[in-house]
Amino acid sequence: MPIGERNQGIVKWVPPLSGCYKVNVDSGVFSKRKQVGLGVVIRDDERQVTAALSRKLDTPLGALEVEAKAMEIGVTFAMEVRVRDMTFEGDSLAVYNAIHGLSETVPSVQNIVIGILKHVQGFHTFDFSHTKRQGNVLAHVMVQHATNVEDCVVWLKECPGLIENACLHDVLSFTNYE
Repeated sequence: MPIGERNQGIVKWVPPLSGCYKVNVDSGVFSKRKQVGLGVVIRDDERQVTAALSRKLDTPLGALEVEAKAMEIGVTFAMEVRVRDMTFEGDSLAVYNAIHGLSETVPSVQNIVIGILKHVQGFHTFDFSHTKRQGNVLAHVMVQHATNVEDCVVWLKECPGLIENACLHDVLSFTNYE
């Protein structure tokens, strides 16, 4: 059974290994506004949010490009927060495959993927994982919040109020399936 899946194919967020952090990333394209939103949530092995980010970019990127950009922003944000043992997780299988070299990288994201792979060398340990949308709920909520921000909003050492209930639900759901 793939990571993150529990009873009858239900996908849940799974915490990182002990002593590590997980960075969940997501993105969205707001076509009518010609903008994109990015969301990043960093949680520790005790399922606590240690940092979060909601960012809006005024640029007309496509879905694949913005997913790659979200992973790049997640890597950069984790470096700025100074956590060094990471699992980076998103719901774009195409980005996951590109990072792992499992498929040919399309030219529009090739430089972003190269940059991601270069930047992660600064971490003690790192890994990339893929989850379905249901395992990436908090990052998705942060993307939706990006429509309401001017540029970028960051939370450090606190859980943003807009994801507190979803975070609690993740913790309780995981505990019920253990």
